[in-house]
Amino acid sequence: MKKGIDAAIPEFRQRRTAQLAESELRHLELILASYAGPPDVAPGRFPTGYWDKRIAQLDADYDLVPSQCHRVASLQRKLALLDNALDSAYPESHEDAQNRRAAA
Repeated sequence: MKKGIDAAIPEFRQRRTAQLAESELRHLELILASYAGPPDVAPGRFPTGYWDKRIAQLDADYDLVPSQCHRVASLQRKLALLDNALDSAYPESHEDAQNRRAAA
């Protein structure tokens, strides 16, 4: 473990290029598009918390261009809508799933 002033300075973490984010963006868009419309999947089978972290990680790990930032925001909105739809369709089981995620 480092001691002194060097221990207080966080290590610089370089963000990945926007070009590398494209495949991840396309993958996430495909996943959310496959669950568009009325929720026909039980909430435990679509872990919205996991996908929310994946979307947030794009913004944290990549140096996105403005159009990609808009796509990330769109993914976040779609996921929030899906989460609300699942919550409405399966209020008890979805709440249980959220409680299990929070406890983990």
